[in-house]
Amino acid sequence: MFRIEEFQTAAELEAMESTIRRACDAAVRDPYAQFLFIDRYTRWNGYAGALVAKLSGNIGESQDLFLDANEPDRAQAVRGMDVAGHVLDATVDEHLDKGHRVPHRTLAQAMRKAAADYAGLSIDDRNALSEPQPVWLKDVVARTFRYYGSFPHDAEALIRSIGTHIASESMADREYSIIDRVFRAERHYEGFYQYLRDRDFRVELGGKLVHAYAWITIHATFESQGVEAEHLAEAMKALELAARYRPESRERILELAREGYRHFADIQRDFFLHAASECDAAADSRQQAA
Repeated sequence: MFRIEEFQTAAELEAMESTIRRACDAAVRDPYAQFLFIDRYTRWNGYAGALVAKLSGNIGESQDLFLDANEPDRAQAVRGMDVAGHVLDATVDEHLDKGHRVPHRTLAQAMRKAAADYAGLSIDDRNALSEPQPVWLKDVVARTFRYYGSFPHDAEALIRSIGTHIASESMADREYSIIDRVFRAERHYEGFYQYLRDRDFRVELGGKLVHAYAWITIHATFESQGVEAEHLAEAMKALELAARYRPESRERILELAREGYRHFADIQRDFFLHAASECDAAADSRQQAA
């Protein structure tokens, strides 16, 4: 079985966590900065469900690529959907969370709305801060699209994208855990979290009351793992099956998957570096104006 340790060293993991931590620390300096962080993070993550579904569909469409060598009847040997199913597992939750019965995107929107309310931002303020997107965020989103969804009938591209998917799931577990630690535990349940608790964590969205912190906790908390750990396990199974049903060596499959993993690691690093700079600048400006 492939192991996640084959994709990232302990030193790389430590550096990644430090970068995430820096952005979160910058965000909680000021409610305005915290809104910026949540706005940017929900915008980037808002494409996750669609991109995972796209990757799964592209793998399933590629019936000519993933074949069982032990099955002499070629039509009976098609195994693309076996691989795709383990990728699809993640997007099922993204489109309709089992517990909250809304898409994860809706939960993210609830958190963004609550953060804007907490910062005292008007609708005009919110729109001005969100649109147009900063250039750096457009670049992060464009690169995520390029490496995640991939193309059908291109085996190497698909395996690279499975590596990107593995990166996304493994890194998201750490992202949400650190966000929760900084936003909640290290703030002694005060600040934004206390604001949400005073309102039973609910905001009105689309005619219904939606939990405004669940988007974090369903993925991971500072105390425990969430759905990301399950999704990562499924992503690793997808890679294992891809290796079984492809003629390339396991070494080559791992090499391709690691390329996709590294692409996403670079994207993730750039997101949090830019987010930290933007939040620090916003907090500094507010402090100077006070």
